Amino acid sequence: MIRILQRYIVREWFRTFLPSLACFEFLIFLGFAIQLLHKGLDIIAIRSLIPHLFIQAAPYSVPSALLTATSMAYGRMSADHEIVAIQTSGVHIRKIITPILILGVIFSLITLVLSAEVLPRSCYKMVMLRDRAINNILAGRLAASHKKIDLYPYQIYVGSMEDKVNKDIAVIEYANDYVTNVILAEEGTIEVNAPENKILLTLHRGEFIKPNYNASGEIPRLGVFNETTFEIPLKEKQKDSSTKYMTIFQLCDDNKKIEKELANMKMSLNSQKNKDALAKELNAYKEELSNLSKNREKLVLELKQSNENLARQKSKIEGLGNETKIAKNYILVATENLIQAKKEIKTDTFNEDIDKKIMQIKETIDTEKQRIYSIEQKVVTAKKIQNDEIKNIAAHSQAICELNTQQDALFKKSKTIENDLTIFDKEGLKRKNDISMHKRLAQAFSCMTFIIIGIPLGIMLRSGHLMIAFGASFMIILFVYYPLVVTGIVLAEDTLIPVIPALWGANIILFIGGIFTFRKLFT
Repeated sequence: MIRILQRYIVREWFRTFLPSLACFEFLIFLGFAIQLLHKGLDIIAIRSLIPHLFIQAAPYSVPSALLTATSMAYGRMSADHEIVAIQTSGVHIRKIITPILILGVIFSLITLVLSAEVLPRSCYKMVMLRDRAINNILAGRLAASHKKIDLYPYQIYVGSMEDKVNKDIAVIEYANDYVTNVILAEEGTIEVNAPENKILLTLHRGEFIKPNYNASGEIPRLGVFNETTFEIPLKEKQKDSSTKYMTIFQLCDDNKKIEKELANMKMSLNSQKNKDALAKELNAYKEELSNLSKNREKLVLELKQSNENLARQKSKIEGLGNETKIAKNYILVATENLIQAKKEIKTDTFNEDIDKKIMQIKETIDTEKQRIYSIEQKVVTAKKIQNDEIKNIAAHSQAICELNTQQDALFKKSKTIENDLTIFDKEGLKRKNDISMHKRLAQAFSCMTFIIIGIPLGIMLRSGHLMIAFGASFMIILFVYYPLVVTGIVLAEDTLIPVIPALWGANIILFIGGIFTFRKLFT
């Protein structure tokens, strides 16, 4: 009799569960499809994503269908006084809830497999198919010459199309909220290079413009061109190594690797500061390092110029010394000629030409003496400059040494802060993995929670009407369960409370509420 009764309850439960599952699957599938339509896909492109969308919807639809089916099945039995009749015949209440609890365990395991293994792989395949479909639609839109094409950080404006040639093209590049570069062209062609994942723009008769935000009245032209080719890379969807694209086992392996890496890293005294404070401090150090580097480059340039000037002055002094030797040689030769001329005066061969020759020799000697004096003055000046440059070289060398010492100290501090930030990032990644794992586990075992709360809920409702069961289920799911889940995720991401109580809090609260309602109903 007990087995017959249990088979009857399971059969009645499945009569409600299957339509509820189909209804929730369709509703959630429809929601995902509408999101993809808003992202740019058309209905034809969504066809290849249909199986993956149903897989995406399953972890959400199964627990909801379990709650609806359980509350409706036991609500109808309570409304028809079947539960009272079963208890009156001497059957304990646990006999009629045990098979449904076993079904809850089975569906929890099924949902766990879906969330942990099937859904991550399906999600990544769906993203790949979606990106491929978006690229195909993008190519079609380019061929149809829509007025505006958004390819962040670029926007392409096309005025019109004539004979498959786009007219009046404007390519605008943005950085945050500012326009950084503008290309205007009279005509051009736009092609999508799918293998290399980029767009090729061949533009004719145009100009490059760079907006000037300091002087609004000026629009400087950087240049004109007759023909140019411009490439815009299409951003690929990168696989996230620590979120929904990894299975639970992969997340566990990733956490083990992170723990090994953290074991070899030690936090400094800066660990008492939060991540934002460390990032600001690191930016300040980097800015100071940049200033020191600029000052060092300036000093190195000045040192190089001083060394070059020192070499020039040394070479100049050597050249002036050679000129002095030549002048002295001229004086020596002139003196000998002067002595010879004076001897000729004493001889009988005296004539007037010798007197002129003596005068010329004396003038030559005076000229060379003045030349030597001028050279000596130049040598003095060159030696003074040489001494000044030697002092500058010593000062610059000392300043560079001091800057090197400051840079080394700042480098050490920067490396210490970077190490701390790396530890924070790895701990954040580990926490992110934990959130992803426990979110899936809690979502899977919510099947048991919904069944435990669905049984007393159905008995209290005393109605087997489908809309009442749907309404009660929606009230619990939308206004109790998912707000608690979202709150737990936010608190876990903000590191305000540990991951496990934050992610399992919704299940624990509903489980306690279900047990409390059970005790109240059946005592």
